[in-house]
Amino acid sequence: MNKLITRRRALQGTAAAFAATAIAPKLVLGADPINVGSLTPNTGGGGPFGPNIAAAHRRVVEEVNAAGGVLGREVQLTQENSETNPETAVRAADKLINVNQVIGILGTWSSSVTLGIMPKCQEAGVIQMCTSSSADIPTKDEKGLVFNFQALSPVWGDAIADLALRRGFKTFSLMALNNDFTGSMIDAFAAKVKAKGAQVINEPFFYNGGQSSYRTEVEQLIAGDPEAVFIPAYVTDFTAVYKEIFRSGYEGQVISVSIATGDKFKEAVGEAANGLLHGVPVPPIGSKAYAMYLQEAGLEDTGEVQHPFGTAGRDQMSSLLLAVEKAGSTDTAKVAKAIWEVTTGPGKKEVFSVLEGLEAIRAGEEINYSGASSSVEFDNEGMVLGRDFQLTEVQDGKDVVVERLEFKG
Repeated sequence: MNKLITRRRALQGTAAAFAATAIAPKLVLGADPINVGSLTPNTGGGGPFGPNIAAAHRRVVEEVNAAGGVLGREVQLTQENSETNPETAVRAADKLINVNQVIGILGTWSSSVTLGIMPKCQEAGVIQMCTSSSADIPTKDEKGLVFNFQALSPVWGDAIADLALRRGFKTFSLMALNNDFTGSMIDAFAAKVKAKGAQVINEPFFYNGGQSSYRTEVEQLIAGDPEAVFIPAYVTDFTAVYKEIFRSGYEGQVISVSIATGDKFKEAVGEAANGLLHGVPVPPIGSKAYAMYLQEAGLEDTGEVQHPFGTAGRDQMSSLLLAVEKAGSTDTAKVAKAIWEVTTGPGKKEVFSVLEGLEAIRAGEEINYSGASSSVEFDNEGMVLGRDFQLTEVQDGKDVVVERLEFKG
């Protein structure tokens, strides 16, 4: 456990944050803090993404505290590592709920972790904010306390199939890592392919991670010589599967999800990665909030996607704290209702940062927070309405965008 925000550190901030105190209340001495939990995959399968999510949570909290807090109260952030492991995450969530008394747990990444901690959060009335894709997430939320900043798996499958079909492929074979993330994704991929007149020539199947060999699975996958194969997975197992495909001599197109094809994958397979296609939801590059995120994170605007999950971390913490201010309370039922009020719906003042939103709420204005990861519009189940998607090809060891779908809200 790492208690990231102390009162002394909270009162430190940039000149811009100090300027914002002119319109913000000062921290009320002796007032109870607003406790928030950050539970991110700092190691394990989500290790490439967790630290950016956690850092984004921290930056928002520091900015808000430096400008007077929320409802005149300090926001106290407690950070825990889920290790991308449901058992570890459940223990961490138990501590965050019962020891730290948090009103929300933000930042879970894998669907198995989000679903794993959900019973404890539901029982305790704790808000969850995640970037997970299992289609089971909205069905398991019985109290309206879960807000997902990631497209669900069927949306991934549909969008990546659409992007793949634009490349002209007519026959596909499908297999996937056996977990909560991939099942409905390959179902949706297959449905889109068939609806557009292309063919899935195998019976899609699942494999277990951690195997010593994937030769049998690869032989089954490429039987019939499909023009392309789609394999949604995580980086560790996909690396082993991809090596086996390369050794098999298969000359068709391999397609996966971008979370499986990062630097560790490219380092492991070397030049063999060239030609691989991978798809993923991406932030709205070119948007005002995305540009603000890059500046806050100390990143140069290259015109390419950076920190696709870190941007969601910014949006999670901003949305939660704006909702607390809007609700005038830390009662989680009221805060959950206010999350929709500050993020979703037309005819409101559009804001792009937490401080801009707090100022508007305190001035009596209705706001619509537009985020760095997406427009942050939720359906009635708390699932984000849409994300941009892009298809990328590895060329000379680098990712090059070849197709892009923009969400039109």
